[in-house]
Amino acid sequence: MTARRTLLAAAAVCLALTASGCAFDGLNSLPLPGAVGRGADATTYHVEIANVSTLESNSPVMIDDVVVGSVGTMRVRDWHADVEISVKPGVVVPANAVASVGQTSLLGSMHLALDPPPGEAPRGRLAPGATLGLNKSSTYPSTEQTLSALSVVINGGGVGQIGDIVSELNKALDGRQPQIKDLLTRLNDFVGVLATQRDSINATVTSLNRLADTFAGQRDVLTKALNRIPPALDVLVAERPRLTAALQKLGDFSTLASGLINDTQADLVRNLRNLEPTLKALADVGPELNEAIAYFTALPYGQATIDRAIRGDYLNQYIIFDFTVPRLKKTLFLGTRWGQEGAKLVPAPGDPWYATYTYDPLNAPFSAPPPAPPALDPAADPAPEAPPSPESVLAPLDVGGN
Repeated sequence: MTARRTLLAAAAVCLALTASGCAFDGLNSLPLPGAVGRGADATTYHVEIANVSTLESNSPVMIDDVVVGSVGTMRVRDWHADVEISVKPGVVVPANAVASVGQTSLLGSMHLALDPPPGEAPRGRLAPGATLGLNKSSTYPSTEQTLSALSVVINGGGVGQIGDIVSELNKALDGRQPQIKDLLTRLNDFVGVLATQRDSINATVTSLNRLADTFAGQRDVLTKALNRIPPALDVLVAERPRLTAALQKLGDFSTLASGLINDTQADLVRNLRNLEPTLKALADVGPELNEAIAYFTALPYGQATIDRAIRGDYLNQYIIFDFTVPRLKKTLFLGTRWGQEGAKLVPAPGDPWYATYTYDPLNAPFSAPPPAPPALDPAADPAPEAPPSPESVLAPLDVGGN
């Protein structure tokens, strides 16, 4: 019975040791005595890091290259590490601090630094228990990563061909020292010219920047224009025979015009010289030309009459149609057998003598007697019979008198 109890106790101890051994991650998973920032009054923070590299628990936490705490428990959460750190009481962690994992020495020991971003001064104080997110953490390359990248550059990056390149350049430049010297002199002059034109180059770059901004603002308009260019090109391609024929006709016309100008050059020069007095006269009357053109637009009334006649959107006009016989003789029939140049006209309303005109011959003004007719020569041939007078022909028209 005693042996059975002893066996059960041994089995229980082995089971307890086995269970405790599954959760044991080594000595670094346990808080080591004397670790900085592990007291009861230590301040705890959390840092989210995408890659902790070889950082382990109990690694030092540094601020401005001074150890102020140590790394505690590290857990995996949402595909990144959640690192718990603790610092000594009274240590001020800046509110703008960022966490960075780096190597303390080339031997591989790691640390976690809590410093402000480069170029910024410490600001504020980080609240206890706060968490620095992934956007405020980073990891520096380790010595192994740096050496591995350097080996890739040295072995497969073409560094071994530098000697061949230098040898080939030496062969290419051998015996061409004067040309190389002249080239360097020209390059020096060119760089000097660019240096003197620095302000102009800067202004040009600034203008190009503004132009690019304008194009960016008109992106939709440019897109529509570019979309319309292919149909326009298709139309040009379809009309290419007609355009070609038009250009050929234009060439023929140009040849004909050139020949015509060459043949009539002397006449053209002479005509231009003959036009010189006319053009000079037009230039002399230039100030009055505007008034003449203005009067021509209102012919035959004149601008003053038009201004008095037109009132707004209507026209005041008083027209008299004179079909009296004297008027017809002096105007319409003048030059015919019925015309009479000196016919006595009946005045119309508005004529200066309209108010004093009268049909009574007794009240008519006196006029000089007509000249005496010339004496007739008896030996001369008898005068031909006189044609009928216009009064007898136009007597039926003289109705009403005016």
